[in-house]
Amino acid sequence: MIVYAIPFRAPQTANNWEKCVERLEHTLQSIFNPANHAPFYCIVACNQIPDKLRGKYDKRLIWIELNLPAPGCWIEMARDKFWKLTEIAVYIRKILEEQAHPEQGIYVMPVDADDLLNYRIPEYCVQHPDENGFVSKDGYIWQEGNKFFRIYPQLHTYCGSCNIIKMYLDDLPEDMPFPAQLCHDQETAGILNSRYPIRYDHHTVVARYKEMGRPFAVLPFRSTVYVRGTGDNISCIPKVSLDEAQSLKQKDRFHPIAFLRSINIFRIKPITNKIKKNSE
Repeated sequence: MIVYAIPFRAPQTANNWEKCVERLEHTLQSIFNPANHAPFYCIVACNQIPDKLRGKYDKRLIWIELNLPAPGCWIEMARDKFWKLTEIAVYIRKILEEQAHPEQGIYVMPVDADDLLNYRIPEYCVQHPDENGFVSKDGYIWQEGNKFFRIYPQLHTYCGSCNIIKMYLDDLPEDMPFPAQLCHDQETAGILNSRYPIRYDHHTVVARYKEMGRPFAVLPFRSTVYVRGTGDNISCIPKVSLDEAQSLKQKDRFHPIAFLRSINIFRIKPITNKIKKNSE
């Protein structure tokens, strides 16, 4: 069993709320691809359930609607995202406790609300229940509006929708450890970040689990299409917010190797029908 964990932003933080909802729907369509027949759950934590998506999918889609203060800057947006992931982790624990063998754990995949996923993921998780987690050796980056993808090695170091993590009861909180008023608090975030794997920085997860003696297995297919250029990616935020984040040592880092990869024409691939089928 796998659970997709999607934190969805507050309407007040969106440049274009309708577009954000549309991209979330694309993400859900990729997850609910009818070609997949394996079991899964998808949990979305949000401030407001979009009207056009309410009741649209079956019981495998679970909404958690939260009364949280709207974030006012980049760092608060990041903490809002991780707070929602923690709320999802509480619900995942309930799902795990209902399984026949909860001691065997459950696969969890944090997913950004605008990325696209390969429909084969749930079936592969069912077929390989004893791994510590999964990651693809590379993945696709799609600049919104383009007619081609870029193939990016080790996409999990760049994109937050790539890590499939085996979690156990000890990894999942029984209840929210702090009141919602502290969702943007720096000290609270630090405590939770060190305690719950669902909050680990995505670019550190694979290496961190390897250091723990729990290395991830490599998927035999690309799991993720990382969608860029939407105007609402947290990593594409306005400069004023980046300046504020920099003062808190949270500014995105420039990766020279990543830049060189991005301009390598041999890693450009047209959007084919096969790719569309895997992520529709």
